[in-house]
Amino acid sequence: MGTFGQAYLQDKERQLPYFYRLGAAGCIGSVTYERLQEYFGSPEDFFKTDADKLKSLGILTEGQLSKIEKVKKDPGIMKGYEKALTSGIGILPVESEEYPANLKEIDDYAPVLFTKGNLPGPEVPCVSIIGARECSGYGAAVAKRMGELFAEKGIAVISGMARGIDSLAQYAALSAGGYSLAFLGGGVDVIYPRESRHLYEILEERGGLVSEFPPGTEPLRGYFARRNRLISGMSHVVCVVEAKEKSGTMITVNCALDQGREVWAVPGRINDITSFGTNELIRQGAGVINDLNVFTEEVVKRYGGAGQARTSAKNTVIDLLSSGERKIAEKLDENSFTAEQMSVWTEIPSFEVLGLCITLSEKGMVSSMGAGRFMASGRGIEVRNLILSEKGSEEGE
Repeated sequence: MGTFGQAYLQDKERQLPYFYRLGAAGCIGSVTYERLQEYFGSPEDFFKTDADKLKSLGILTEGQLSKIEKVKKDPGIMKGYEKALTSGIGILPVESEEYPANLKEIDDYAPVLFTKGNLPGPEVPCVSIIGARECSGYGAAVAKRMGELFAEKGIAVISGMARGIDSLAQYAALSAGGYSLAFLGGGVDVIYPRESRHLYEILEERGGLVSEFPPGTEPLRGYFARRNRLISGMSHVVCVVEAKEKSGTMITVNCALDQGREVWAVPGRINDITSFGTNELIRQGAGVINDLNVFTEEVVKRYGGAGQARTSAKNTVIDLLSSGERKIAEKLDENSFTAEQMSVWTEIPSFEVLGLCITLSEKGMVSSMGAGRFMASGRGIEVRNLILSEKGSEEGE
């Protein structure tokens, strides 16, 4: 353990604000972090050293020196630290016992992580499910079922909360009473994409959110590519459901291979653009997922299962619905409907009903029939019955 780690363990309360500063600077990677410990006994010592002394050591670039000086002179830095603590944001130096062991192993680990919610226990197997944002119906179905199966086995589902495969798999895992963890491309307090607000709130309550970027950081394109190494690093196995030939998903795959993680891919039709990446991975030797049940059992066999306590799937399915989604679900029956009809039944504006039907279709509760009509699936009817049963119980009390 380096000197920063020793200082942290000896006096966490004193050193934690300086670790926050280190993370807020956003310019200290694992290599520089380790070199700093050759000269400084703690992050406090580092931040109390004047600029000329820091420059003379030759460890930091001009850009890094500028960012460190900016943090030193920022009058609001302590307010940011205190706000993080009061808003439930965890600050985890790499030396912390709570810092995920899998992430400590990778070469380019993040010296400081910011978290919300809960992290999986050290005994919990972690599998990432990643893929295209603009996924096909086939890819969506596979991602959902995979998320459900891992949840049933107590395996944590890791992903990036992105639209498409990522969010579908995470929703499915949470709906089945399982656990999911999202790595973000911005501050852990910044919801992106905006349409994932409900998923973010559920992850905060029943799963976890992690970022190496300080609170308040707005997502940038380059940040997503950087965070991908943490998604793969956290995972024992990386599962690619759909991917274009060149995409963020493939960046994660390359990180996984560099980190020695297992990579498996779902085969797709050769004329689908979102199958080019997965089919190429298989051609190059990635594992083939051609039976989800068999694959899930293989993961359990290699890495164990039932490591994370499951919540009640019955209650979770209902709780994962927004108030608008719940109103629509309650009105579902065996007949198809239009947004205008559902608007009358629920007193929700028709344009909002359309958006809600899209999210309900992602959750497997309704299907588009074309020509602006929707119809409940078997899962939708099941959830409706659960809601009505719940209401009946409440009224009978």
